[in-house]
Amino acid sequence: MSVALVTGGGGGIGAAICARLAALGHTVVVADLDAEGAERVAKEVGGTAVRADVADPADNAAMVAHAVAAHGSLDILVLGAGIQSDVPPDPGIDPARYRRALGVNLDGVVFGVDAALPALPAGGQVVVLASLAALGPEQANPVYALTKAAAVAYVRAMSTSLTPRGVRINALCPGFTDTPFLGITGRLLRKQKIPMLSPDEVAAAVQTVVTGSGTGEAWALVPGRPAQRYEFPDVPAGLRADGTEIILKPFMSAK
Repeated sequence: MSVALVTGGGGGIGAAICARLAALGHTVVVADLDAEGAERVAKEVGGTAVRADVADPADNAAMVAHAVAAHGSLDILVLGAGIQSDVPPDPGIDPARYRRALGVNLDGVVFGVDAALPALPAGGQVVVLASLAALGPEQANPVYALTKAAAVAYVRAMSTSLTPRGVRINALCPGFTDTPFLGITGRLLRKQKIPMLSPDEVAAAVQTVVTGSGTGEAWALVPGRPAQRYEFPDVPAGLRADGTEIILKPFMSAK
């Protein structure tokens, strides 16, 4: 039986992803800094729980070791843990808040992938939960956008080296999702009747990515539309001596 490990699985989008993967027949390991939330979701989906601070390399190694020891393997890694930066775009940045945002949203991706790679078999895969803020400017929350854009860039770059291993890695970039994570932003969106995604819709999009065949992809998800692959433009890399342009082609999905 396939084993899936979900970080940030103790509530919100993460809990919906755990439920979706369990319904598909995967054994689910729920990892979260909130140990009680992780235990609750694990009981609901028939899986196991592990407390993990994804900003800590040792906790990432421990959660992977738990999955292998408890269930015999690790086949799917969903890196869903994330926090708001609470760093406004104004001058006078708070270094502690800044580094915590990078620790969870970006280090949690890098450390998670690094810890899981020795355990993932050929056919294994990683799904990174990024954000629509990674694909377009998030003017009110630039540090959050920074972490998510960097995570997408990491996914695209890592896919090249993971392909020979037979491991796929992709990013899902949902728009505003109706969970407590949004805080006051969620209340403002509801007041203005701006549509938001539900956690179940994000979980369904994770299923789309997991059951696909590509790698190095970013999938955009907005209310009212199914998840769609985001097409990155070619990158100009300079001119040859004869004046013709050198184009750096983005890594294309391995089919």
